Amino acid sequence: MRVLQSLMTRPRKREEIDHIAGASNGPDLIAELRRRGLRAACHRTPGIDRDGNPVRFGVYALDDADRRAINAWLRLRALKAGQ
Repeated sequence: MRVLQSLMTRPRKREEIDHIAGASNGPDLIAELRRRGLRAACHRTPGIDRDGNPVRFGVYALDDADRRAINAWLRLRALKAGQ
């Protein structure tokens, strides 16, 4: 839930996903979200690593369809909790 909520706010780097989830396997968590039907695209953005080398960081982002699916799931979850 923490990762979903954070992705609803803005795109996140893999390292951020790890930190938010409290785990070190963010890509596996994203893979699970994809198995459950989300796209959770990974865009590669240029950057510099801590050693000063150029790299392309993975940044995960939700598209509009993902956001609609998550909102529908959250509404259903709230309805079930209220019963």
